[in-house]
Amino acid sequence: MIAEYLRLNIPLKDKEFDVIYPAELKKMSMRHFTEVEVAIKAAQLLVTRPKQRILDIGSGAGKFCFVAGSYSDAFYTGVEFRKHLVDLCNKLKVKHRFQNVNFIHADIMDIDFTQFSSFYFFNSFQEQIDVTAKLDDTIELNEDNFKKYTDYLIKQFEKLPQGTRLVIYHGYNFQIPNSYRLVSSHFKGLLRCWEQTDNPIIKLL
Repeated sequence: MIAEYLRLNIPLKDKEFDVIYPAELKKMSMRHFTEVEVAIKAAQLLVTRPKQRILDIGSGAGKFCFVAGSYSDAFYTGVEFRKHLVDLCNKLKVKHRFQNVNFIHADIMDIDFTQFSSFYFFNSFQEQIDVTAKLDDTIELNEDNFKKYTDYLIKQFEKLPQGTRLVIYHGYNFQIPNSYRLVSSHFKGLLRCWEQTDNPIIKLL
């Protein structure tokens, strides 16, 4: 029923959506999950043409993909390093009949960014440098990882074609490449949409 409500644009509160998750994950929702209202707005910003492929970087428990995938014909892929979360997301996808979504267990450095036209990023690497943002004990966390993954993302985003969109939520410590322009800002600046331009500066680097 959750997926049907979303597709019919029936308003859902976060507590109503989060009933699909096990108790231990529900407790993490406020800090670690994208809110329903934010996910809907992000989906509107990410989709600029039909049948787009969108990547959620560090998809966690999948809430963004589940909500966003119900609002357009875009296809959302969540990539997540924690296998137990990927397994959970794929089970929830089948159980609740969420459409237009897929989840893969992988390191973001193994993903081909050229297969996607837009990207959602909810500051997935913050836990590498902030112990209060730690999700669980299943992966190694350290400052070197934060720099490695952040630098990698920036380099990949720089290579993407004109028109590529990035929607960043709580983008602390993340440097947007100079070739991107700010399209819009929402939720007191916590959610921002950026678009790749034909900026000649980047061609000289």
